[in-house]
Amino acid sequence: MIVLHLLITMLITTQRIAAFGTTRLQISKSRHKVVPFASDLTKLHSTNSGSQPIHYYIYTQLDDNVGNLPCRRDLQHVLATIEKAAYSAGEVTLATAGKIAIKATKANIRDLVTESDFQCQALIKEIIMSEFPGDFFLGEEDVDMRDVGGKEMTTSESLTKALGVAIPKDDGDDCLLFVVDPIDGTVSKVLSDDVFADLTNQRRYCHMSLRFIKTNFQAGLPLYAISIGVISLAGNHPEVVAGVIYNPTLAEMTSAVRGRGCYLNNQRIKHHTQEQHEPRKSILNQSLINVGFPIAKESTLLASSRAVTALATKVRGLRMIASASQTMAWVAQCKLNAYFSWDLNAWDVCAGMVIVEESGGLVSNFDGTRADISSRDMIITCCAQRGEEGLLRDELITVMAENNCMGY
Repeated sequence: MIVLHLLITMLITTQRIAAFGTTRLQISKSRHKVVPFASDLTKLHSTNSGSQPIHYYIYTQLDDNVGNLPCRRDLQHVLATIEKAAYSAGEVTLATAGKIAIKATKANIRDLVTESDFQCQALIKEIIMSEFPGDFFLGEEDVDMRDVGGKEMTTSESLTKALGVAIPKDDGDDCLLFVVDPIDGTVSKVLSDDVFADLTNQRRYCHMSLRFIKTNFQAGLPLYAISIGVISLAGNHPEVVAGVIYNPTLAEMTSAVRGRGCYLNNQRIKHHTQEQHEPRKSILNQSLINVGFPIAKESTLLASSRAVTALATKVRGLRMIASASQTMAWVAQCKLNAYFSWDLNAWDVCAGMVIVEESGGLVSNFDGTRADISSRDMIITCCAQRGEEGLLRDELITVMAENNCMGY
């Protein structure tokens, strides 16, 4: 009888687990159903199609204006458009993550691009440029990292050349530049024998001349995102005025507009900060830190490995998510306390910069000054308690400087 009872219990439990999995799968599929562009940006509409509900996406409704905005454009319309573009590209990634082959190399043999990158970028560009035909578009896949002779160019040179097309004809024009990473999380790495040995400090295990590491999107991991940032070209200094970072697997749309707040799925992100009676002198040991793993140069990989060694015993925990935009979205949400990396590109951080700053966080250069769109090396920290602004950033700078992690 006891055995029979156990068998019946196991059967019921198995059925419940199967039913739960089926329900979750149905919800996931319906949540990501492609639907027309919603005119009402504030609600989640739903209709019935047979037994499956069809859910409309949530579009962010901005709060009232706060202070002087950096440009005269209708940023509510801009935000709705780039959210629509991100949602549409998300459909492609959900269908192809973990199932698609490498299409080509980019800056070097370590930096690879999949067919989905091209498909997503083309879709995003079509949606944005149909709404804003007089503005400019820069996608990661538009930047050819090699010259006609096949010589490898530096990322900075390629980016400068690409940005040159976005100079307004009239200084008075309030033009926008849309900067897009269609899938942040598709790069793969091939490490030389010497570098692999230096990183692992286990030279005796290096039997191959190359090490290939499959990364997030190709592996089907949910650690990738679609990133769209918007730069205003009015005035003397380009300013990021809007951005979205969308993780389609987690159904997380993180959005921001300069001066009008940061949002997660149309809910304003408001961190409750309290003034400390006596501001703490250190918060590093209570912090969850993401360390970048920059693949463009072997020297940056070695700097990253030194940083991991230096911080391992000084922090609550270390992460290496390998998607700059997704990491910045989680810093804005205070899921991570900080993120730092080397040799970043504009499409990696453009959207994240305004998202983090509008959430109350800091986006800084390695010397502690405020970063801008031309910055390459950054420390990003989440919203801090009052009286402790900049403390975590300064602690990270100190540790990195003492352990030769700044240069590469």
